[in-house]
Amino acid sequence: MRGKRTLIKGATVITLDPGLGDFDVADLLIEDGRIARVAPALEIEDAELIDAASMIAIPGFVDTHRHTWQSQLRNIAADWSLTQYFTGILGSLAPTYRPEDVYAGNLLGLLEALDAGITTVLDWSHIMNTPEHADAGYEALVGAGGRAVFAYGSPNALWGEGLDAKADWSDLERVRDTYFGSDDSLVTLAAALRGPDFSTIDATADDWASIRALGLPISVHIGIGGWGQRSIAALHERGLMGPDTTYIHCSRLDPDEYAMIADTGGSVSIAAEVEMHMGHGFPPTGEMLDAGVRPSLSVDVCTGIGGDMFGQMRIALATQRGFENDAALKAGHTPDSLRVHARDALEFATIQGARACGLDDRIGTLTPGKDADIVLLGTKRLNMSPVNNPVAAAALAASAINVETVLVRGEVVKRDGNLVHRDLDRVRRLATESRDYLLEQVGAETGGAWMPAAYVPPTV
Repeated sequence: MRGKRTLIKGATVITLDPGLGDFDVADLLIEDGRIARVAPALEIEDAELIDAASMIAIPGFVDTHRHTWQSQLRNIAADWSLTQYFTGILGSLAPTYRPEDVYAGNLLGLLEALDAGITTVLDWSHIMNTPEHADAGYEALVGAGGRAVFAYGSPNALWGEGLDAKADWSDLERVRDTYFGSDDSLVTLAAALRGPDFSTIDATADDWASIRALGLPISVHIGIGGWGQRSIAALHERGLMGPDTTYIHCSRLDPDEYAMIADTGGSVSIAAEVEMHMGHGFPPTGEMLDAGVRPSLSVDVCTGIGGDMFGQMRIALATQRGFENDAALKAGHTPDSLRVHARDALEFATIQGARACGLDDRIGTLTPGKDADIVLLGTKRLNMSPVNNPVAAAALAASAINVETVLVRGEVVKRDGNLVHRDLDRVRRLATESRDYLLEQVGAETGGAWMPAAYVPPTV
């Protein structure tokens, strides 16, 4: 018996599959949640029709690192440095989080992502203060209806106990055994580790061994601000690096460390906007490309910036071009070409994100056989019209306002510019109530006046 069929009709299609190419006008047939065909003028009966004339079809964006639990605290840290963020969010607010606050943040954050065309989010969740916090975080991700990687982190308190503090991963094992019996779920599991920037190499090695015994991929902040001194080299020396690990930021690495990531098959997540704002160091896009690593992109925290991928593509591309253009000018000549293109930025935000999450066999390109995680960008608004270069329009001109329709595994989660989630008023109410509770616990108010003191790192 034939299952559910959907036909997306008449779109400009950017597949990002080099073997398939792009189409000025084509149709996409979806069967049972997967892309079945991509071709012009498909004649298909018994399919739900989505009229995509004057739209650009792209793969859903993949955000490879977002602290989704903080979503209700958006913009509170807009003028904070990284050290103030550590004190204000992790040191003050995180200990007051209840399970319902994790639920409210995750639900709001994943729906925000879907609204902006981000169909997959790696939820870097270092707020697992109790098993109930973990359950609430997972339940919110499932309830939002998007695709997510639940990157389970150690309890927030562990980060302040000293660099040699040992993590207990027994609850992660419980979460794996309770919720992740199927590899086909929209929500998959990973581990979010402190790493050598924030723990001793012995404690790091213990974490790596525990997580690999559980068979889970690893995500870790590395090379950040004043903390990232030869951290990759320390991992490499202990034989801990591998293709199961995504390294976040990498802003303060030495040249040989980029090669270590490439040689061991690791992936990289760059959060260019946050890195530039908060003092992590410059985004290492060019250094990664030189080493043969194509990075993915991430929002990181909505406590300071917006939650869409369009800004990440523009800032990552502009920053790298700025470095290269400045180097040419300082060498005495005007640049005569650009190395990193709009298509690169779009690939960073889609297929490279899928690879970093270990999902590139399922998502990241509009390839027949893959899950139908698809975004339709409207082009009738003045910021997109007329379309002269569809790839550049998607990567450099579009914004969340152009996201007309979003599908996750063939299910429509946004239609005609509106999320189809059944109760957005409840989402807003839960987020507002949680925000009010959390700020009350630390004696803070909205409005931007709260400026935490700088963080002082723990010692061994």
